[in-house]
Amino acid sequence: MFEIKTCPLYEKLSRGEPLSQSEKKLLADIVREEIKFLLRNQILPTPKDYERWFYIFCNLVANGQKLEDSALIELYNSIYKEENDLVNIEIDLKHTAQILSDIITELQKSLEESYEQASIKEQRITELQKKEKAKEDFIASLLLELLTLVRDLKRENESFLKKVEAQQKVINELKSKLEKVEVEANLDPLTDLFNRRSLERALEEFFNLCKQSKMSFSLVLIDLDDFKYVNDNYGHHVGDLVLAKVAKVLRTNMRAKDIVGRWGGDEFVVIMPNTDLENAKKVLERIKSQLGKMEILAEGKRFKVSISAGVVQCGENFQSWLDMIKEADRLMYEEKKKKAL
Repeated sequence: MFEIKTCPLYEKLSRGEPLSQSEKKLLADIVREEIKFLLRNQILPTPKDYERWFYIFCNLVANGQKLEDSALIELYNSIYKEENDLVNIEIDLKHTAQILSDIITELQKSLEESYEQASIKEQRITELQKKEKAKEDFIASLLLELLTLVRDLKRENESFLKKVEAQQKVINELKSKLEKVEVEANLDPLTDLFNRRSLERALEEFFNLCKQSKMSFSLVLIDLDDFKYVNDNYGHHVGDLVLAKVAKVLRTNMRAKDIVGRWGGDEFVVIMPNTDLENAKKVLERIKSQLGKMEILAEGKRFKVSISAGVVQCGENFQSWLDMIKEADRLMYEEKKKKAL
């Protein structure tokens, strides 16, 4: 069973003390897990809820435990039930104060009626006055306690909101940094396409689905013709320009579900889910046609760009996605040899 313990990191943040590098890393891990949990369970938290969930995840770290999502939600409800009950008590107290105010009004009315009978029952009026005074003192004392309680609750709430705002600022900064790092880790900086690591991960997933007969896909391996000549004669800056323009043509001619990336150097890979070999070749011909219309201007000279490619479809003849790459590479070099004849 999960036991609430003191979380040193949470205490330091509450006191506004500076964090060490290891504590900052731990804070980032906690925030990342908290954000994933909230997104996974479609929880749209208020700033107050952010503080509560952060407190729970800090305690999980201090306790050295991990809980299922359902257990976390149940834990949250059990921890903060008392605080929610206090809010209901405050509402009840306000209602009670209103009732007491109404009582005072009625008592004042009764007192006025008693004064009108003073000439008849002076002694009785005196006794009633003493009783009414005692009631007023009791009510005044009770109202004073209520006002003090409300004032204390308001002060605590303001302090809590300031802590939540500070935590939210830290969360937003960490989230922004994490998103930036994630994007940079998956994209090729020159072409803005997926990098080789992302392509290998995607090929592994698609090939496994293909082997389970859940999805078929085609793979296209593309290589620029005579790219070494461009680098040697016009410079690598022109070579980079060519790669960027080819990447743009590939990106604009693919469907939203297709995956396009730079395999390395002047090679590109395209993954086409739910696409057979015939349709994949049609897409490749369209790309070649678009590249044939493109001209590169460098040092006052214009030249065109062409590509060679190999296309394969996932099937029983391949034992891994690496076999698909090898076969596509073989077909691509066959096309290059034909062009050289």
